[in-house]
Amino acid sequence: MQNTFRRSIGLDIHRDRIFVTILSISDNSADQYEISTGRKEIEAFLATLGPDDQVALEATRGHNYYVDLLLPRVGKVAVANPSKLTFFTGKSAKNDRNDSFSLALLLAVGTLPTVWIADFETRQDRELLRYRANLVKDETRLKNRIRALLAEHGTNWQGSDIQAAGARAFFANLQWRLPSATKEILTNQLEQLEVLEARLHRVDQSIEVRAERWPEIPLLMTIRGINVLTAFTIMATLGRIDRFPTGDSLVNYVGLAPRQHSSAGKSHFGKVTKAGPGVVRWALTEAVQTLCREDGHYRNLCKRLERKKKAKGVAVTACARKLLKAIWCMLTRGEAFRHAEADLVARKLERRQQRLTAAKPAVEERKNQAVQVIFRQLALVQSLAERQTLIPVPQRLLASFGRYVPEEPVRTG
Repeated sequence: MQNTFRRSIGLDIHRDRIFVTILSISDNSADQYEISTGRKEIEAFLATLGPDDQVALEATRGHNYYVDLLLPRVGKVAVANPSKLTFFTGKSAKNDRNDSFSLALLLAVGTLPTVWIADFETRQDRELLRYRANLVKDETRLKNRIRALLAEHGTNWQGSDIQAAGARAFFANLQWRLPSATKEILTNQLEQLEVLEARLHRVDQSIEVRAERWPEIPLLMTIRGINVLTAFTIMATLGRIDRFPTGDSLVNYVGLAPRQHSSAGKSHFGKVTKAGPGVVRWALTEAVQTLCREDGHYRNLCKRLERKKKAKGVAVTACARKLLKAIWCMLTRGEAFRHAEADLVARKLERRQQRLTAAKPAVEERKNQAVQVIFRQLALVQSLAERQTLIPVPQRLLASFGRYVPEEPVRTG
C-alpha cells in the first residue's frame, strides 16, 4: 500500500525531553532535534504538524497523554510495540537518536509493529481496574502483617473480612491477651484495613456504574463463574471484539496459545506464551475453576485432560483457552453461553440490578462533592488573587485567576 503521508515522524519520549526525527522520503531528507516536555515547547512542536503527517511513538508509561495531543493534529498516530521493535532495530548502538529514527523509518515503510490505541473511556476503565488491583494488593499485604503480628504472640487469624461479626468478636477477645505496644499496632492496622475496604467498596460501585457502557457484559454473565467485575475486566482489557478476526487471534493476544517449535516437519508444543494481559488469563482461570465445580461439559473436559496430562494446571489452562474461544464466538455473534443456566443467570442479573440501584446515587454524590471541592478551592485562590495581601500569588499563575466565576449551579451528568 502506497504511503500517502508527506512526513513520517518518530518521537522517543522520556520524562523531561523528547527526541524528534522528521523523515520525508519524497524529499530524501531527515531532520533530528530535541525538545523538552515543557508546555510551551510541546505546543510549539504541535503547531508544526498537519494532517499530512504521521507520527510514531513507543508504548511507554504516559504515552496516552501524547497520543491525545497528537490525534487532532495529524493524519495518523501509531504506537509501537516495544517487545517487537528489537526484531527490526537490533540491540546495538541504542540511543535516542537511533530510536526515534527507527520509529520514523519503520512507520514510513509500513513495517512498524504497533499496538491498538484504546479510546478514552476504555482507558478510564483500565485505570480504574489498575487502581482496584493495587487496593487489593495493599489489603492483602496488610492482612498478612496482621497475621504475622498475631503469630508472634501465639494467635492465628484465618478470616479475610474484617467487617464480619466473627472477626470483630475475635479481635475484641484479644484485648486482654496482648501487650500494650502490640495492641496499639494492631489497632492502627485494623483501622487501615477498614479504610482500604471502604475505598475498595467505592471503587466497586464505580465499576458497577461504568459497566453499563458495555452491552456485552450481560452476555458474559451467562457463563457460570463470571460476574460484573470479571466481565468488566475482560471487556475493558480486550476493547472491541471486532479487532480480532478469529478466536485463535484472540487466544494469541491473551497469551494462552502454546509455544510452538517446528523444524524439518516436526512440531513440539510447550507452555503457553503468557504474552498478553495477565488479568484476562486470571479472569478466565477463575471462571473455569467455578465451571468445573459443577457437572457439565467443562468439568468432564478438565477431568479428562487432568488424567491425560497428569497435571491439574495444564488442564485448567486448556479449558481456559477453550472458554476464551467460546467468548469470542459469543461476542462476535451476540449469543449467550451455550451451557448457560437460566435460573443462575436470572439471579445474577437481579443482584446486579440491586447493586446498580444502590451504586448510582452514591457515585453521583461523590462526583458532586469532588466538583464542589474544586470550586471552593478556585474561589479561595481567586479571593487571594484579588487581595494579594496575605499570600503572594506566583506570577505564572496570575493569568489563570479570575477566568472562572460560577454564576449558576453546577450541572452534572
